[in-house]
Amino acid sequence: MIIYLLAQVFSAIGALCVAISSFAKSKHKMLVWQITDYIFTAIANLLLGGYTGALTISISIIRNRLMIKKKMTKTILTILIILQIIVGSYLNQLGVIGYLPIISSVSYRLAIAATPNLQWLRWVIIENMLLWLIYDLTIQAYPAAITDVTITLTTLIAIIRNRKTFSKQ
Repeated sequence: MIIYLLAQVFSAIGALCVAISSFAKSKHKMLVWQITDYIFTAIANLLLGGYTGALTISISIIRNRLMIKKKMTKTILTILIILQIIVGSYLNQLGVIGYLPIISSVSYRLAIAATPNLQWLRWVIIENMLLWLIYDLTIQAYPAAITDVTITLTTLIAIIRNRKTFSKQ
């Protein structure tokens, strides 16, 4: 029970960081807040037995760090995606549901590499949160699932608040 509660605390801290990231005014700040989220959320997933989720998040930390340092190349991106799929498939113990974090991460990787437009990235965050919602419900991370819904809603608010800048970014 203590491990479960500790996992929920880590998950809640991570969730706060990703919610803050959706309001970031630059791609750099968005990525930094997401790395902070990923660290806490990876620990929570490990404690809850969500191994494909923890792997996905760990690779996302590498991805975002390379993006911040402007060292992400198409080759590195491709290697990370292939690594994600191979290792994630090996660790997957949940069938189709276990692939949802992988799908989420790959779609985000492609989006972040393809556009600097924060509004598009916010839409991808929504897609990611909906996939994670299904995964979190499956591993019985109910507080994390509530967080997924909350992040989806806060990101929608950010989209609405920034709708005037959609075409400019």
